[in-house]
Order: sequence, then structure tokens, then C-alpha cells
Amino acid sequence: MMKKTFVLTALTMGAIAAHAQSTGNDAAPLGLELGKTRCERLSSPTRHARAGQAPWAGGDTVEIKHLERFNLPGLTRAIVNCDAQDTVALITLTFDRTALDEVSRKLDARYESKRKTDSAAENAYAEWAAANGSVEMLYARDGKQFTVAYWAKGAKAKYFAYSGNGGGTASKKPAAQTPPAAAAAAAQPAPL
Repeated sequence: MMKKTFVLTALTMGAIAAHAQSTGNDAAPLGLELGKTRCERLSSPTRHARAGQAPWAGGDTVEIKHLERFNLPGLTRAIVNCDAQDTVALITLTFDRTALDEVSRKLDARYESKRKTDSAAENAYAEWAAANGSVEMLYARDGKQFTVAYWAKGAKAKYFAYSGNGGGTASKKPAAQTPPAAAAAAAQPAPL
């Protein structure tokens, strides 16, 4: 009986350890896990401001206030796009350019690097894979800021399908909803 209990305990602990390792590269910026966190959690008007709709995702767009509480040096803006099921589909973080090397190192350490352009390119781009989505970083060579976008699985394809079928045009989408991939074509990031 004792031997069976030991074996079951060992199997259970092994399963927990395996699960912990497999979720070690889940993207959960600002504590909001992509594709799982409910956006209703962002309803406090003292900490968040509804910034409109994300028609491509089917839900609200929320700007997070009081960024100092996240202890992310250089963070100047955080936007969350919610899907029709009220879960986090995209988190866009804007940083001062001075934090570029530190943020890039942290992303390299946590996620599998998929693609990077030359950092001296007119518009530099990097992409990492997360277990529950993907992470992109975009910046202009002479820009004062850079953007990191955390996409939930399937959200990026949904955005481009929406944009590609005439569902959205630049005049119909507020600036807060425009994912950073569109900003890659611009020489300078949009002003805050």
C-alpha cells in the first residue's frame, strides 16, 4: 500500500513539474495571460480606461493607467485588446528607446527567437514564440520609442483577415486599436 502511494505521489509530482515546465514560456505581460485572462478584470476606472472597441477582435480596447506599479523601466503606454469572449487577445506595450536592450534581453531569455531583422534597419523587427501566442518588437532606427506586442494564439491571423477583407480601414480604426505591425511601415512611432 505504501509503495502504491509513493508511486502515485511521484507520478503526480512529475505531472505537475512537466506542466510547470510546459507553461514556463506562456506570455502573460502585466499579469494578464493571453487567451485566458478575462477582460472584465480590467473594469476599475481608477486603474484602466476604456479606449474604444477592437472590431477585429470583437471586444473592448482598454488602456491601463498607473504603469509605475508594473516596475517595467521605460514603459510609457499599455493597451489591451479583448476578443468577443472577453479574453485578452493582444497587449501592446510602448517603451522609451532607452529600455530597448534590456527588454530585448529579457524576451530572448524567456521565449524562443523566431526572426530578427538587422537592428540598424530603417524599421527593425523581432519575433519570439510563446506557448500561448507570439511576441513582436518593432522600432524605427531613429525612433524615440519601441513597441512590444503580445498576440494570443490566432489573434494575429484574425487581425490580418479583418484588415485584408475590407473590414477595417485606417479611417475606421482608432489609433489605440492599431496593432504595432502596422506601425512597422512608419518611420516614427505614433505620438502618445
